Amino acid sequence: MMLCAIDQVRGVLLQNSWIALALGILSVGCGGALDETAPLSVTALDGGQITWRNWQHRDSARVLGRPMLLFFYTQRSVWCRDLAARCFKNEEIARAIARRAMPIWIDADQRPDLFERFGMGGVPSFSFLTPDGQWITGSTYLDPDDLTELLRRVQILYDNPDRLTALEAQRTELNRRAALHRKKHPRPRIAPGIALLHRVRDSLNAVVKSGFDPGPEGLLALAEAGVDSPLIQVAHSARRDADGAYVQGVLTPRGPVIDAEKHMAVNAQLLMAYARVNLSRNLADAMLRQFAVSGDVLLGAGLAGFRDQSARALRDTAVYSGWNALAVSGLCATFQDTKETRYLDAARRIFDAIKTRFALRDGLFAHAAALSTPSFLQDQVFIIRAALDLFDAEGRAADLSFARAHADRVMVAFADSSGALKDRMPEADVAIAPAVDRWLPSANGVAAQVLMRLFVHTKMSRYRNGAEAILTALVGPNINRIGYAGALHRALAFFVRESKNR
Repeated sequence: MMLCAIDQVRGVLLQNSWIALALGILSVGCGGALDETAPLSVTALDGGQITWRNWQHRDSARVLGRPMLLFFYTQRSVWCRDLAARCFKNEEIARAIARRAMPIWIDADQRPDLFERFGMGGVPSFSFLTPDGQWITGSTYLDPDDLTELLRRVQILYDNPDRLTALEAQRTELNRRAALHRKKHPRPRIAPGIALLHRVRDSLNAVVKSGFDPGPEGLLALAEAGVDSPLIQVAHSARRDADGAYVQGVLTPRGPVIDAEKHMAVNAQLLMAYARVNLSRNLADAMLRQFAVSGDVLLGAGLAGFRDQSARALRDTAVYSGWNALAVSGLCATFQDTKETRYLDAARRIFDAIKTRFALRDGLFAHAAALSTPSFLQDQVFIIRAALDLFDAEGRAADLSFARAHADRVMVAFADSSGALKDRMPEADVAIAPAVDRWLPSANGVAAQVLMRLFVHTKMSRYRNGAEAILTALVGPNINRIGYAGALHRALAFFVRESKNR
């Protein structure tokens, strides 16, 4: 399947990563000389024979009376390339999709909100929705035969109105039962305190003992709690590639499951964890070198899990505000670890570029450089955290003032009656998702962290109250799986520690 993906990557342009370094990201490199091993730019995913629409065209499904077929992908995924090569160039499948569905493809990096709502937890993902956006069915990777069969089953549903009516009746009944259950058994709201922290820490330890990866925020929570976990060393040895960056992977009871893709935001988060155990310098150098985009101080989205025909690495040059803010925090942690100012200088340049490139008129920050995506809570709190990390490293009052002003803005813009913060999604009134970390930390967990840090710096009670409201709204209701929510764990520990010191 790797060969199928490689065959799709043609006509790419040379990207000299040392140019970006020469512009001042780091004072390392080869003096501007052409580096023949530097990654190339990954080409856009090939849609094959299918006429794909974008999410903003979804109303066409209602006009035509067809179900929507959502395809979630990323540019770096080898499995997305393989599926596209096997399925989307198949003329029979293309005709079947054209007859039976409204095909919409969505870059999961560009629209993480839609991926969270409709995706299947990983890419590639297929999701079938009714014309008005109600869930029908879905799957992750499918081969041509399975995709054809799934299309046929959905078509049978639409060819038989009685079955469609029955599906809606079942959906209505399930929603009624779920609402009744929530009314009879409301999710517990537990005030944050030492007893709750012990329960959360026990859950995290159980996750670790089971052999599963708690994520970078979970690793940080363990380090901050003084727990000597071997997971950092295991991840370091199992996921580090020859170029110094870390591949995607998870830890399971049977050992690491490795994906050759290198995600910039994940590397930045690992950098924060590795700075705690004096492993940050090599990763920081590799991240700045491997993810640098030619002519830009901002870092690209990552390296693909496949290579071109000459075995050259392929770089995804898309830039995202929150991911670069994570890099700022990681570089600040590296500076604290090594005391080398070049990392702090790199962090400052990236942060200044974020504020210039992604700022919107309403004071929030866009997710992508194109400024066409919504403003997500996750990006805002990563940027606030980056400002606070720079303030802790350099003591510039302007960074603290920025963090305060932006936190005040976020607390209003993303306010929710639950007490937690909620992304503004114009397409639908979507309830707050379960507080479980995925490949990036929970936005509410990071929000509670930065609010507590602001409270420490300013002694203003509104920040502590905001953090307490988030923790009360989310920790108790998710207590059964809170071991996977490392960002909330860290925020709760911070809250309990500062409450003792009052």
